[in-house]
Amino acid sequence: MKVVKVDATSSTNSFLKEFVKINTEKKTYCVVAHHQVDGKGQRGTGWESEAGKNLTFSVYLPGLKSIHKEAFKLSALVALGLKNVLTTYDMPKLFIKWPNDILSRQFKIGGILIENMMTQNQEGASVVGVGLNVNQESFPNLPSASSMRILSGKSFSLDNLLEDILTEFEQIPDLFNRSSYKEVMSSYYDSLFRYNKVSVFQFPDNSLAQGLLRGVDNHGRLIVEFEEDRLESFDIKEIQIKY
Repeated sequence: MKVVKVDATSSTNSFLKEFVKINTEKKTYCVVAHHQVDGKGQRGTGWESEAGKNLTFSVYLPGLKSIHKEAFKLSALVALGLKNVLTTYDMPKLFIKWPNDILSRQFKIGGILIENMMTQNQEGASVVGVGLNVNQESFPNLPSASSMRILSGKSFSLDNLLEDILTEFEQIPDLFNRSSYKEVMSSYYDSLFRYNKVSVFQFPDNSLAQGLLRGVDNHGRLIVEFEEDRLESFDIKEIQIKY
């Protein structure tokens, strides 16, 4: 995989999308930033990262068949791939929090932002942005955030970690095209935080409700079972898992 390193950029996803537009060779690429000054997370939030301490990068994945029909299958594969690598680094109690945050000991250490696109021949492609807290040692005003360094007591080589993640991500297009939605989601559920457990959910008006997290539908919406066996589906802006 070709890796482009930049000292600073507003967003690696934005940088990579522009890079792909002017580059006619449609193969896997990675853009990694020493410092990302305006990183984006889910729900339109920002992703704050101390320069030189963490990984902020984006990967272009071409050749995704029917991505418009099975977008969440890609999201699940990316989250699983990142979790697989972190498992080899002995990170404790790893889970995926819907839709694709990475937790260790219930602290958020990684986030993923996926932007799907169509190439000129209508073949699917995606830009996958990853923020991973690696060697940062404090997160002021972010009590739910942590890093690999804090949770393991060890420092890590950013270059080696990135290489391992990219090796894993290079397999994703093939996995996406040959794996069924059902088998990918089975693996995703094995790693899903609070799956089939009674949890507390928060809504946009800050009200709370208790329910069972039952899974994710084909559109990537969270399925929650409330009282009297009532099932409802929610997109990412409509609900948050509190605990």
